[in-house]
Amino acid sequence: MRPPSRWLFGFVAGVAGALICALAFAPYVYAELSPVLEPHTIVDPARPPLAAGAMVDDYWAVQRLDTDTYAIGEPRYYQQNYAYLILGQRRALLFDAGSGTRDIGPIVGRLTRLPVTLVVSHLHFDHLGGVGPFASVAMIDLPQTRADVGGGRFRPGRYQYLGLVDGRSAPTLTVAEWLKPDATIDLGGRALRVLSTPGHTPSSVSLYDPATHRLFAGDYIYPTTLYAFLPGASLSAYHATARRLLADLPADTILWTAHCCRAGEKISAPWLAMNDLRDLDVALSAHEAGRLKGSGFYPIRFPVSRQMTLATGFAWNNR
Repeated sequence: MRPPSRWLFGFVAGVAGALICALAFAPYVYAELSPVLEPHTIVDPARPPLAAGAMVDDYWAVQRLDTDTYAIGEPRYYQQNYAYLILGQRRALLFDAGSGTRDIGPIVGRLTRLPVTLVVSHLHFDHLGGVGPFASVAMIDLPQTRADVGGGRFRPGRYQYLGLVDGRSAPTLTVAEWLKPDATIDLGGRALRVLSTPGHTPSSVSLYDPATHRLFAGDYIYPTTLYAFLPGASLSAYHATARRLLADLPADTILWTAHCCRAGEKISAPWLAMNDLRDLDVALSAHEAGRLKGSGFYPIRFPVSRQMTLATGFAWNNR
């Protein structure tokens, strides 16, 4: 019998090396392949079934949470994003800019004449993509965000922005205000506390309104599937954040989140309660102890509650 040729050994070694690299860098490989792995239509042509709020044109939905707080939704966008407009007496804050699929600026202009400061919950394209109309952008002051500044301009990295999913290029912008974690944003008669809430991404931000016991949570937590497997996601950071929020926030806090929709409900601004955060804490504890059974190869999906599923990466790249 003739021994296997060198080219066969080389081929096998090459395949094995590629597989090892793919497993080692799975979040980045998945991100690059996501347009193929998760093909999607950007905008649903159908009129969305709203449970609350109203369509203000053929794309945007507006839901009034109280006299000075609005949820602005993209119910036809495939990720069904929601941003939040929070009004004070002197200025307004927009939490997330939308995906940029349509310009959110005119809708914000309909709702307030106050000067608007934009704060994004994190740097992914579906939250930062609509930044264009806003001259006043505030950013959380962390090493990760400061590192994105060059020549006085801010530009997120490829795997911070992830615009490759929809074929989008990262924007370049000027940061008007740097916000330290636990800082207070004074809107005039209304103050918001800036919370660093890593897990989904290292630089994720939430805003807490102590007057109304509302937490605007972005993508840290929301109904449906929590993405804890993309570049920068960390289960240990997720867990530390959950425990800190459970210890610090009142039990009646409502969490207004960024992606629709709640189980068994039609489209509206997505919300969760503190018991949902507690369910996440319990699930993360069970995952750490090896007691939570998952399904799928990558991402691996774990049950949390009726409202949530947790999608994770491999243990070695999702710590």
